[in-house]
Amino acid sequence: MKSIGLIAGLCLLAIGAAGCGPDCQSTCNILYQSEECGIASPGSTQSELLSTCLDACENALEIPGELGRYDPNERTPSSQNVELKNDKQAAVWMDCVVETACENIEEGYCAPVW
Repeated sequence: MKSIGLIAGLCLLAIGAAGCGPDCQSTCNILYQSEECGIASPGSTQSELLSTCLDACENALEIPGELGRYDPNERTPSSQNVELKNDKQAAVWMDCVVETACENIEEGYCAPVW
């Protein structure tokens, strides 16, 4: 009986851990609403940037796909347009934002940043 309880406990732990990573809201908040980064863009309010970020992230999460050539850990020049195209890209992008210093994000890492 103890082994059944242990297995059930491990299953619940695994299920709970699956939802512990970053989400679109927390990731976009780091970029635009926090004292951490608070990234600004000329001609856009923080509210507009947050909304754009959330829309792009949530839309990408609805589309199954592969990473392809997308690598948010590579520096991307500001002249290059990057778009999150699917759930895998959105997931690695969120991890990148959470794990990267704000000054590096502003230098072109963890693209896209709006």
